[in-house]
Amino acid sequence: MGLVENGTKIQKRIQHAFENSAFTEKDAYDISFHMTDWLEDIEELQRVYSNIDKLSNDEITSFIYKFVAHVPNHLNAAMKLTGLGPVTDVFEANIFEDEE
Repeated sequence: MGLVENGTKIQKRIQHAFENSAFTEKDAYDISFHMTDWLEDIEELQRVYSNIDKLSNDEITSFIYKFVAHVPNHLNAAMKLTGLGPVTDVFEANIFEDEE
């Protein structure tokens, strides 16, 4: 079975781990949600990277746009909920500056 098919199992196990690490049930659930809502994206990432030479530029860029529009928001939320956040601009890419 793939990640998506095991999504519920993965989510429940993550939730259980955080509940047993002194997190509230709600926070543990939210962390597990944010760490599993993008399992389809992981499978697609693997497919794209495994077939990178066979894909058109449009297919590659389309995937990247979709991935970066979805996954980082979940990771940022999980980072904050686990107590590791807030998100910082570690690569100095000016991620918090508005475009002009």
